[in-house]
Amino acid sequence: MSTESFRKSIYTVVEQISKIETSPTAKKLILHYFNSSDADTSENRAVEAIERYLQVSLSEIEISPRLRGHLERMAMEADQWDMEDGA
Repeated sequence: MSTESFRKSIYTVVEQISKIETSPTAKKLILHYFNSSDADTSENRAVEAIERYLQVSLSEIEISPRLRGHLERMAMEADQWDMEDGA
């Protein structure tokens, strides 16, 4: 797993929810939100960054099967990131 694949999984979730491509500036802001999060896991930090960027809680939106797949991919990438970081 690479840093880029984890970041891409976060951007894909944002794009799936917002229905627009994330600009370079948006990506920087999302990363800032991720890096400034105090959440205990990378997955929770990613969710917090997504919710902060989109200004909506994931629990408030309808999760389509496609979005669920993207969220599962992001969670898998986050778990791998945490395992590598803790090693």
